[in-house]
Amino acid sequence: MYTALVSLPEADGKKGGRGKSNSGSGKLISALQAISREDLAVKFDTVKGSLLLHCMSGDHAQLIATRYKETISKAAINIEGRHKKQSGGSGQFGVCVVNMEPLEEGSGAEFVSQIKGGVILKPFIASVEKGVREQLEMGGPLAGYPLTDVRVHTTDEKMHSVDSNDFAFTSAGKLSVKAALSKAGTRLLQPMEEVRFQVSEKMVGEITSIVSRNDGYVMGSESTGVDSVEIEAILPSASIPAVSDALRSKTAGSGTFNNVFAHYQAISDEQTVKQIVDESPYRHE
Repeated sequence: MYTALVSLPEADGKKGGRGKSNSGSGKLISALQAISREDLAVKFDTVKGSLLLHCMSGDHAQLIATRYKETISKAAINIEGRHKKQSGGSGQFGVCVVNMEPLEEGSGAEFVSQIKGGVILKPFIASVEKGVREQLEMGGPLAGYPLTDVRVHTTDEKMHSVDSNDFAFTSAGKLSVKAALSKAGTRLLQPMEEVRFQVSEKMVGEITSIVSRNDGYVMGSESTGVDSVEIEAILPSASIPAVSDALRSKTAGSGTFNNVFAHYQAISDEQTVKQIVDESPYRHE
C-alpha cells in the first residue's frame, strides 16, 4: 500500500493544491469519493487539514492526480494576449499573438516561436512560453483539467523599451492561452490502459464481452501454448476494477491480466462528461 499526503485548500480562500477555498475541499473530496467507487484500490482519510491518499503505488497516485485531461476542439487563430499596466513610474507592457491547433493523440503540449529578427528580446520569448505552459497546466474551461495534444505558435510579439519585462510577457502568454481556449473550446479525455489477458481458448468470447461491456476494444490475440491465449485490449483506466472482478468470476480465478497506461482518449458519452465536469474540483468558477 502506498500513501500520499495531499494538502487541502484552506477555508479562508488561500490556495492549497489546485482546489479553491472551502468549496474546493468539498469538491476534491467528492471527486475522490467518486474515484474510490470506481477504483476499489483507492482509499483516503482526512487528518488535520490534509488528506491521506492510499493507493497501490506512486504511479497509481500520479494517475489519480492526472485522471483526466482536456484538449481543444478546433483551432484558434490570431489570438492576442496583452498585459499593460501604468501606475506611476515604470509600467508593464507585453503583447503576444498566438495560433493554437490540436495535435494527434499522445503528442502532449508544444510551444513554437515563429518570431524572426529583433522584434523583441529573446528572453521575452521564453517568458511567453512560460506563461503559455503554466496556463495550459492550469486547465481548460470545461472542467479545469490540464491541456494536452495542443500546439501553441507565437506569431507576433510587441515590447516597450522601458516597460517590458519578464512578468509582463509571462502574463501576456497566459492571457493569450485563456482567450484561445475560450474560442476553441475543449473536450474531455480519460486515461486508457493497454490490458493483456491470459486465459484459456474457450474464454475468448467471454473476454471479448467483458471488454465491450466496459467501453473497451480488443486489439488482437495470439496463442501462447496448449489451450492458452493472450488477448490484447484497450480499456478505460476507471474500468479496471470491474474488469478484474468480471474476469475472476468468469474464469473461477484461473484467468489473469496485466495492464499499463496507454494514452488519453476522448469521452464520447455526454452524460459521463457532464458527471465528471460537475464533480471536478478544478473547474474554473
